[in-house]
Amino acid sequence: MPPYIEIARTLEAVSREERRADKAELVASLLKSLPPEMLRPVVRLLSGRLWPPWESREMGIGPEILGVVLEELSGQGRLPEAKLTDLGDLAEILVQKRSQQTLTSSMMDALQVYDALRQISAQKGAGSLFRKKSLLMGLFLNASPIEAKYIARTVLGKTMVGLGPSLMSAAIGRAFSADEALVKRAYARLPDFGMVALNAFRGEIFEVRLAPPNPARFMLYERKNQPLDAIWGAGRAAYVVRYGGLRVQVHKFNDQVFIYSSQLRNVTPSLQDLAEEVMRVKGNFVLDGEFLLVQQGRILPLSEMVGRINLKGRSRDLAIPSFAASDLLYLNGKELIEKSYAERRQLLGRALRDVAGRPLYAKVFLAKELVSDDPNKVNELLRWSLDQGFRGLVLRDLGGLYTPGSRSRWDAVISQMPGS
Repeated sequence: MPPYIEIARTLEAVSREERRADKAELVASLLKSLPPEMLRPVVRLLSGRLWPPWESREMGIGPEILGVVLEELSGQGRLPEAKLTDLGDLAEILVQKRSQQTLTSSMMDALQVYDALRQISAQKGAGSLFRKKSLLMGLFLNASPIEAKYIARTVLGKTMVGLGPSLMSAAIGRAFSADEALVKRAYARLPDFGMVALNAFRGEIFEVRLAPPNPARFMLYERKNQPLDAIWGAGRAAYVVRYGGLRVQVHKFNDQVFIYSSQLRNVTPSLQDLAEEVMRVKGNFVLDGEFLLVQQGRILPLSEMVGRINLKGRSRDLAIPSFAASDLLYLNGKELIEKSYAERRQLLGRALRDVAGRPLYAKVFLAKELVSDDPNKVNELLRWSLDQGFRGLVLRDLGGLYTPGSRSRWDAVISQMPGS
């Protein structure tokens, strides 16, 4: 197993490099040296994200608790600099001059650190904070100064060396002779670089597909500041009402429903009543659309929707959680994102026909859509949407593909009347 200090040294070297290509090469050199079973944990340690965003885990240690552990490590009581300094740098300094040490200091391997950090996140219930602090202290007592620096930063979820998705894609591509664009394409479909690196190692980077119930990254829409130009330039296109809810991705797979936020967080536990309604839809699928809270046909403010998600339980109020479906990405084993929007929308209508009801009164409904090349009809729908208190329209290219994680070339949000 590779020692954790190799990861720490690589991160430190990356932080000191200025050129993107040199940063990518440093990471690639480390990845090439690894056995395949270590790719996922090492890539996660490098990124500072020890699990994908949809896993219901959290470290449960913030800057304040980390500061307390470092104070205990120093044996000096309060550390005023804990509030002024990067806690990773502070951990490095304290380990360098600490008086506390274990009787025998041994080199930690990467898997040992990875497992210990995940074990910290797994502590629940009475006494969990004490156990978390004890596990973290154990790591610091065995760490070298540079290891302590990056353990502290990883606990806070960021290694602070600029190793984002673009650079990680470049590094994985260099390590396994894969085209960087293909690595980015794979990550958009399966947003877990640990799994993407393993697929690249196996020479299967092009085979990565949507993998429900794991979410894909959302396609992004451009916001048009000149709506008249957008409408006239689009020709015949689809215009979908944007209700002003929270964008979500809804999966049904093997008789289970999963709902993910735009940050790919699993919010299903907070929306069980909506999930039960989605369960009535036949087949396995992935939908894109908006989560809304509706009361007597009126959409409640975004703050209430966020509050409902954070509630993590079935609400007892009269607000009805609803889903406005606007796109279909996957159906019964087939990825649909490379089919045209027009074909996906047609398949979406068929998939929901036995369940979808009246907009804002049913729990699941099709987002209202107009297909037209007549600017006057588009303006009528746009005015109606804004008069209803909605957020305008989304212009959809009828021939457009769904491009996870990137901005569509033609699709756009129109949120104001021309000339306003």
